[in-house]
Formats: sequence, C-alpha cells, structure tokens
Amino acid sequence: MRAHLLPIALLALAACNKAAEERPNASAPIKMALPPVEVETVAVAHEKMPRSLTLTGSVMADKQSDVAANVSGRITVTYVERGMPVKAGQIIALVDSRAAGFSAAAANAQSQAAQSQVELARQDCARADTLFNQGAMAKSEYDRQKTQCTAQLHQATAARANADLAGKLAGDTVIRSPIDGTVGERFVNVGEYVQPSTKVASVYAVNPVRISISVPEAVVAQVKEGQTLDVRVSAWPDRSFPATVKFVSPALRANTRDLIVEASAPNDDGALKPGMFATVLLKTGEEDQATVPKTAISADGTIKRLFLAKNGQAFEMVVRLGAEKDGRVAVLEPLTKDDQVIIKPPPGLHDGSSIQ
Repeated sequence: MRAHLLPIALLALAACNKAAEERPNASAPIKMALPPVEVETVAVAHEKMPRSLTLTGSVMADKQSDVAANVSGRITVTYVERGMPVKAGQIIALVDSRAAGFSAAAANAQSQAAQSQVELARQDCARADTLFNQGAMAKSEYDRQKTQCTAQLHQATAARANADLAGKLAGDTVIRSPIDGTVGERFVNVGEYVQPSTKVASVYAVNPVRISISVPEAVVAQVKEGQTLDVRVSAWPDRSFPATVKFVSPALRANTRDLIVEASAPNDDGALKPGMFATVLLKTGEEDQATVPKTAISADGTIKRLFLAKNGQAFEMVVRLGAEKDGRVAVLEPLTKDDQVIIKPPPGLHDGSSIQ
C-alpha cells in the first residue's frame, strides 16, 4: 500500500515546486524606468577669444608698516586690535611718558641756562674785537677769548638740540599709525616694557593690492608696463580680478632666470589678502576657440564639468576652461560645432541620464 503512495507524493511535490517557480517573488524590487529629464541645449560655438599666458604670483599689500616703539618704557594703553581700520596719525598705543617728560624738562632747563650765556659770550667777543683792533690786547689773549666765546655759542646750540631730542622722545611715547590701513597684528600688551626697536603693531594698506608676478625668461618680451591682467585665487574660484602692470624689473634674477613684475589690482571688498597665491592670465592676443555659455558649467571646488547631449542621454565631461567674454567661456577640451551642451543642468542630472 505504502509503495503505491510514494510515486504519487513525488509527483505532487514536483508540481508544487514548479508552481512556486512560476509565481512572482513578492520580495524582489520592481524596476521602473525613470522618465527622461527635460533639458535645454545649445550648440558649441567657435569664436575669437583672448589668448592668455598663464603665470604665477602672490598678493602683497600696497603698503606695509611694522610700527616700532621708537622709545623705551612701559606700555600703558593699547587702542587697536587685529583687523581694525586705522588712519595715518591715529594712536595705536601709549608708553609711560613720565620718565621721558622728566628728561625733556631737564634738557630744556639746560638749554635755557646755556642760552642765557650766549648774549654774554657775544658781548665778550665784541669787546675783544674792539680791544684787539685798538692794540690794547695781545694776540694770544684775543685768540683765547674768541675761542672761549665761540665755544659757549656751540654749547648753547648743543643744549638746544638735546632739549629738542628729549622733547621728541617725550612725544614718541604716543605711538601712531604711519599710514592709512588695517591692523594685521598687535604685538604688545599693557604692562610690557618696550625698547625703541620693539614692534608694536603691523599695518597693511590693502586697497589696491600689489600682485608680484614671476615671468619666465622665454616670455619676458611679452610683458610690458600698462598691460591688463586677470588674477584668480583659490579662495574665489568663480571670480576674476582685473589688474594692470605697473612696475617691471630691469633685470632677471640670476638664480631662477625669471623677471619680477608688479601689477596693481583694486580691492574694494577686501577679497584679495596679502600672502595669497595667485594665478595670473596675461592677455597676449586672440585665437579661435570652442566656447559655451557660462551657465553650462558646473563647479565642484576647482573641478569644472559640463554635460553633452547625445542620443537622448547626458554625458558628463570634466573640462579645463580658458578666457571668458560676453557671458561665454572657452573650453580647452576638443569640442566641435556639432556638439550640444546642456545649459543650466537641472539638479540630479548625472552621467547617463535619459533626457529630452
């Protein structure tokens, strides 16, 4: 009996397995095709764009001053902090002026005492001249009196100079900014003792700024005073700062065989900071280049990308950019007039996306 039931059970089990295989798997994800992304495209254009020579440089302050104490004493007050704008003549700090005041008073008193002897010395000299001309004074005595009264005149002059110096030192206890600018650093605090050579603060004039540029020997002939430059820094990858060549060194540096050129760049908003590394584009002419609208370029840090539209798909392309003009930018990668670029790429567009 049981031997007859075994083939029937095996057949039933096989039928169940086949039915299970034919049923759809409820846990498997259902793949759905995403609708095409609507995009706007334009053709790549070839036009005359500025040809530029790429150079390297650094940003410097137009003027910089490390303000020294110029007097000995203890700091009593400080008036500035880092980043504070200052005007020429504005007080930066004060040094205890009591010792300098006492010295100035003593020097002034000595000057007045010496000055009081000047008139007497002049009268002695005049009297000696009269007696000598009348033959009433020997030549040796005349020379002695003339030397003495002349020495008194010189002593009075020296005392006056000492008094003026002491007065200047007393005035130097008020430390002032020598230029209009911005405080970069304050080096002293209240209570510190300073010497004449002690740095009190650094002041930078940063509008405009100077761009120091290194020009290789091979392209020295292409650089001239008055040329316009485009300056770019990594802190502002989407900005170009105009500059003008102001100073050209008369000689190359012997060790590096390069020429140092300085340009001046407006810096109204303070975006350019002294010490920044700069990439400088020197315009040397024009050439035919492939261009696209600036709105076709997307940036990820220093990496620039655009999307080409081909056969209903978006193809991402990392590109190098050249000069900009009239809202268009030159692309240094090989592009043809038949290539279509996507402008204003919508969020979420990626390489391989279906487009329409």
